[in-house]
Amino acid sequence: MALVARKKQGQTTQQLISEFKKLTYEDSGLERVKSVGMTGFQKPSTVRNIKMIELRKASARIRRRNKRAAGLTK
Repeated sequence: MALVARKKQGQTTQQLISEFKKLTYEDSGLERVKSVGMTGFQKPSTVRNIKMIELRKASARIRRRNKRAAGLTK
C-alpha cells in the first residue's frame, strides 16, 4: 500500500510532516519507511548495530530489575 502525503498550497513543510505522522501513527508496517523518511538512508550495518545496542541496553535493564526483585542489591 502506497501512502502519499502531498503538500497543499500554502502548507509548510512542518505541517506536511505532522500530517504524515498522523497518517502513520502506530502503524508497524510503516515504521521503517518513517525512520528512513525522517532520518535519511542508513546502511543496513548501521541499523543493525543500533538495534543490537538497544537490545543490549534493554537486557541489562531487565537483569538489573531481576536482581533488585531477588533482593541481591540494595
